[in-house]
Amino acid sequence: MEIRAVREDEIEETLELQRLVFRPDEGEGAIERYRTYVRDDPGYLMEQSRVLLKNGRIAAHLRVWDREIRVRGAVLRAGGIGSVLTHPDYRGRGYARALMRNAEAYMLDAGYDVGLLFTIIGTPFYQALGWTPIPLPTFVIDLESEAGDPPSTRVRALDIDRDLDAVMAIYERCSGCLTGPETRVRDYWRAGPSRIRGVFPEWGVAVNSELCGYATFDVSEDRIWVKEGCVKPSGDGVFVDLAQLICGCARGNGLNRIEGSLPAGHGLARALEAVCDSTATWGIHDEMMLKGINWRTIREKLNGEPHGCEPHDEGAFWRTLYGQPADEPDAMLSEWMASLPECEGPFYWWSDIF
Repeated sequence: MEIRAVREDEIEETLELQRLVFRPDEGEGAIERYRTYVRDDPGYLMEQSRVLLKNGRIAAHLRVWDREIRVRGAVLRAGGIGSVLTHPDYRGRGYARALMRNAEAYMLDAGYDVGLLFTIIGTPFYQALGWTPIPLPTFVIDLESEAGDPPSTRVRALDIDRDLDAVMAIYERCSGCLTGPETRVRDYWRAGPSRIRGVFPEWGVAVNSELCGYATFDVSEDRIWVKEGCVKPSGDGVFVDLAQLICGCARGNGLNRIEGSLPAGHGLARALEAVCDSTATWGIHDEMMLKGINWRTIREKLNGEPHGCEPHDEGAFWRTLYGQPADEPDAMLSEWMASLPECEGPFYWWSDIF
C-alpha cells in the first residue's frame, strides 16, 4: 500500500473513479464536472489530491480544497476535505481512514490551521477520527396561498462581468462578522468549481441602478433550496423583493415548499414567511465538521497562548468556539472564549460547500 500525491498521468483515473462512486449513472458529463474541479481551479495543486495505491492501482482518493474561514474575528486557513472515496473492489480494508490520516499530515506540512469537511455519509465515521460536527440552521416553509404578488420591477438578472464588484461588497458586508463562512477572493467567484456550484447569484435587486442585494437558490423537481441571501444595510424592502421572486419561482414550477439554509432569524427567511403566508419550521444539518491541524497557529490567530497545546477535549473547544453551550463548562476555555468577539452565527453558506 502506498499513499501519496496524485501524479499528472493519474488525474484522469481519479476523475473516472469519482464518477464511478458518486455519479455511477452519468457518463462524460460527470467526468467533465470533476475535471473542471481540477483544471479550472486557480488554487489547485496536484499535492492536494491524495491517493492510496494497492498493487499499482488507485484504490482510494480524497481532495483537499484550499479555503479560509472566518472564526470569531480571525481568519483561519482551512483544508477542506472532499471526494473521500474507496473503489468498490477495495472497501472494508481501512483505506479511507488511512487516507484521512495522510491528509491531516499533509495539511500540517502545508500550513493549514484547521480541517473542514461536509459529510454525506453521516458523522460517525469522521467523529471516530476526531472530527467535531457543527450543527447549522435549516428551514422549511410551505406555500399556503396559490396566488402571489408579481416579482418586483427592481429584480434583475445579474452578470458577473458587470456586477461582480457590487456582489463581492455585499457578500463581505453580510459575512464579515459571522463565524463560519469563507472569505471569497475575486478568483474564487470566477473559478470553474464556483460556476458549477452557482456561487455567483443569478438574481439581484437594484434600487436607482444600485445593486442592493441578491439571492441564490436551486430549483429541483420537488423543492426550492435557498443557498444564500445578502442585502446592504440600506436595502429597505429588498428581502421582500427577493422573497417574492423565490415564491414566484416555486409557484411557477408547481412547488409548494421552499427549503434552505440561512442564519436563524435571517431577513430573507422572515420575508419568505410573510410573502408565503406561512411560518418557517427550523431544524439543523450537522454535515459540517472541524478538526484542529495546527494548534499553535490556531491559538495565535485566536489571541491565545502560542505555546498552548491541543485542548484536552477538542470537541468541547469547537462547540464552544462556534457558540454552542458546553455540557461541562471549562473555566480556562470559557475565559478564553470570553476574550474573543461574540460568535455571530455560526453559519456557512450552502453555496460554498465543496
